[in-house]
Amino acid sequence: MESRGLKVALCLLALPVFFRLGAGIPANAAEPCGDEACLTCHEEQGSQIAASIHGGGIGSESAAWGCESCHGPSPGHCDDPEAVAPMVAFRDTDPAEERLAMCMSCHAAGQKGAHFNGSPHLKGGVTCEQCHQPHYSATRDRLLPAKVSSVCLDCHQEKLALSLLNERHRMLEEMVSCIDCHDQHGPSARAQLGGFKQEMCYKCHTDKQGPFLYEHLAVRIERCSSCHDPHGSVNRHLLHYQSTADLCYSCHVWVPGFHTRFTNETQCTNCHVTIHGSNLDPAFLD
Repeated sequence: MESRGLKVALCLLALPVFFRLGAGIPANAAEPCGDEACLTCHEEQGSQIAASIHGGGIGSESAAWGCESCHGPSPGHCDDPEAVAPMVAFRDTDPAEERLAMCMSCHAAGQKGAHFNGSPHLKGGVTCEQCHQPHYSATRDRLLPAKVSSVCLDCHQEKLALSLLNERHRMLEEMVSCIDCHDQHGPSARAQLGGFKQEMCYKCHTDKQGPFLYEHLAVRIERCSSCHDPHGSVNRHLLHYQSTADLCYSCHVWVPGFHTRFTNETQCTNCHVTIHGSNLDPAFLD
């Protein structure tokens, strides 16, 4: 997997050498057949792409680009469709670097394309059309076949299992989307988050952000996930332990002697109520 990802990345870096600017088609490619020839057989795809953001006048004389802008000029396919495949058919068996090259020939200049070279998705050999539907989709702006989180969870099955637990972020209902927290096109930052550590959590949980005079170091250094599982948990408040005391003791192995009289029913938050941070008490007692 590592070598495959490296090969794809190197091929993308070499795009300016092998592909014409903005085209993604080899400079010595054959003459295109034209959209009319393509739509003779691919009528369904033609009607679908007309409703897509990729439509752009497909099939019209004024179209700035057409079917072969992505699939490549394929006169052999036009002459004998059953015997000859298009130059780039976007099949799973086609080299990943060829499929990515076609997409990146237009999208490499944007923020998504520029960052994708360092992304864990590229490193794993994931190509654009495995998530996006270039001809048509229900979500016109992103060309996704379904809700964003549903697309992500098709591969990330372990997160799907967590999202079905009783305490969870509502990803399946799209109240929270995977890309609200993760940058799917970006490089592999800490936990593949779009921001740094707990900053992604603060986008919604602004009351926990501070700044506080006395900060809980678990929040500042270890981030929110040191106590919470953001995808789902069987415990209240998405905690790693059902008992708050057990969670606190996982870090605070030493406590004052008078704490020994406490029972299993005693929770640390009975006294330490401002556990995310305080402006009045360093022990978070206020």
